Amino acid sequence: MRKSTGMATSRFDSSWETNIYSKGLQINRYPYGELVSVFFRGLKHLRTRVASRNQTRILEIGCGAGNNLQFFCQEGFAVYGIDGSRSACEIANKQLSSLGYSTVVKQAEFDDLPFGDQHFDIIVDREATYCGRIEDIRQTWREADRVLKLGGLVISFFFADDHPDCVEAGQNPEFARELEPNTFTDFQSGGFAGSGIAHFASYEELLDIFGFLDIKLITKHSSRAVIDSQDGGRGYSEWILVGVKK
Repeated sequence: MRKSTGMATSRFDSSWETNIYSKGLQINRYPYGELVSVFFRGLKHLRTRVASRNQTRILEIGCGAGNNLQFFCQEGFAVYGIDGSRSACEIANKQLSSLGYSTVVKQAEFDDLPFGDQHFDIIVDREATYCGRIEDIRQTWREADRVLKLGGLVISFFFADDHPDCVEAGQNPEFARELEPNTFTDFQSGGFAGSGIAHFASYEELLDIFGFLDIKLITKHSSRAVIDSQDGGRGYSEWILVGVKK
């Protein structure tokens, strides 16, 4: 039976609709490269009882315009996606339909998923659930826990607290506005400009957020640009987590 938060107000950060997807920005054609590798490595940990790939349900939280969904479809899975942006969902549905894929892409809040309990075998988050204050993020993953089967797999990419933009924001109040520790908004430049709230997780927070999982893998994936005329040479840092619901 599906539960509901009962909250009438939207928690979705409208910056993603007004500043990005409605303007045709970040409409990626291909899946995130590191996700492809981690996904295939993680599949061996899946413990749900499914007969075939086309019966294995995958949900991507924050699917954007559907580039990762297309990859999952190509691999033969039963594919679902949710995003708070109406434009992103419309683009994803149109693109996937044009390729002949039957998918379910819905506009929804991350913390109020329109699916029944234990509906999914795999949940993927490719840098989507970082968009909020820490308690919002915890609630998102409590809701994800609800819709994930026992033995189901989680793959999450989450920006880390040593990300250069987090470090810069902590040192320079003119770069971004701090809301709470490691949570900022109103970035003036860099990769987070125009995209609303961003939380950068510590290792301890990661363990807390994903406490419902038997964690199989945590890696730190980072890059420092030596020359980058667009991003000012800051680079990035992210956690990559794979876990199985206990």
